[in-house]
Amino acid sequence: MKRIALLACAVALVAAAAGCGPARAGDGNLVDDWAMLTAAKVPEPTAGSCWSTTASTASAAASVAMIQQPCDMDHVFETVSVGHFTGAAEKSTNPPVAAALATAWTECDQAASDYLGGEWQGGRVWVVVTAPTARQWEGGARFYRCDVGALRSEAGMLDPRKTTMKGAVAGDLKLGCGVLVGTTQDSWDDITPAKCTDPHDAEYVGTVSSPVKDYPADEKAYDAAFGKACETKLLSYANMSRTSWNSQKALYYGYWMTGDEDEWAAGNHSARCYAMIEKKKISRSLKGAGDGQI
Repeated sequence: MKRIALLACAVALVAAAAGCGPARAGDGNLVDDWAMLTAAKVPEPTAGSCWSTTASTASAAASVAMIQQPCDMDHVFETVSVGHFTGAAEKSTNPPVAAALATAWTECDQAASDYLGGEWQGGRVWVVVTAPTARQWEGGARFYRCDVGALRSEAGMLDPRKTTMKGAVAGDLKLGCGVLVGTTQDSWDDITPAKCTDPHDAEYVGTVSSPVKDYPADEKAYDAAFGKACETKLLSYANMSRTSWNSQKALYYGYWMTGDEDEWAAGNHSARCYAMIEKKKISRSLKGAGDGQI
């Protein structure tokens, strides 16, 4: 339609010129002097773009369209980098998923930490590789976005904001102390943020990445993937000896995986490690606490 409109204008201009000036010679072809319009192309996003969604949780956002809008308006995701699929992923008939996102995930993992100002797992954030939709893929799109989302807590509730997340892992999204929610003998439902000077029973002590190839299928596999590594993180964080650790009555460790099974297949094997306190709360940080009884 756009080309037709351009040609109509050209004809109108020629007719007007013929009515008020001397005739000019031409080749009689009205279209050969017009450049061909470029083929339609799916517009690519840019780093720094901000997005809103009707989804309330990070996990649900994958199935809901995101809407781009100014970063000084409420948004929950930001694009930290944009890359392009190559090789087998580029030639696929469908947008890549799971293991086919491995190369993209490696780039996204580093880009997210660079953008956020520190190891992204150390913040209340969700990191995701966003591939084109099926329709965009059919239209020739081969880009992917590395997106980071702000969270209210570990359970993945999205936290709309009007300021950029750039550098926020060293600022307002930094993980610290928290309060356990929905605890049972072997698990918990969430950790809500709390000041370390306020009563709390959990504290982030670091992130580990499991060398295990297969996604953990049960509690035993989860502990094999993360247990010893998180225990080591806790002891290092608290500057606690193994002897003191073995005598603790209320202190234990826990871990929270940062991705699902598809993300594991793509290469995200990380989990956040927490020091946890059973049946009581404290109002101080455990960082460098030493060998005292908690």
